[in-house]
Amino acid sequence: MKLSSAVLVRAFLSLLIGMLFGWAVSEGSYLLLKDPSSRDSARRIELVIPLGTAERVAAGEDVLSLPKKMTFVEGDLLVVKNEDNVSHQLGPVWVPPQSSGVLQLGQADDYVYTCSFQSSRVFGIEVRQRLSFGTRLQGALAVGLPTSLMLGLYSFLVVPVKPRRKGAQAA
Repeated sequence: MKLSSAVLVRAFLSLLIGMLFGWAVSEGSYLLLKDPSSRDSARRIELVIPLGTAERVAAGEDVLSLPKKMTFVEGDLLVVKNEDNVSHQLGPVWVPPQSSGVLQLGQADDYVYTCSFQSSRVFGIEVRQRLSFGTRLQGALAVGLPTSLMLGLYSFLVVPVKPRRKGAQAA
């Protein structure tokens, strides 16, 4: 069975229109609904522990107005700068007085660390995957391929391909 050029052109146009539509929907929703904590590059975030933090935490006060959980992206560096006169700890990072410690945030996951500068003594960290071209391409394909298929099928229902007559000459 030989496919005619009209069928191939329709299939190509359906694929092209469907993928353009999928890209527009995917990128449009990405731009409109983009979460500010989702980024495509790592950054350096500095957390400063002020002088007198240990005393205030011992008294039950929340010194730093930090949420119970902070959101980061894979590869971010959380720099803990200790301006207090007492050592502090954030998970595996021990920070002596008047110095800094670095926590490199690796694999995407939810972490709960012990924390000496919070009155709750815990600090939650959510690490998200970086946005990549592949992630955005998946969105475009998820919309574009089914749309292409439906456009192609619909085009054959609305304007059926006329079969060639046996006696007709091909031009």
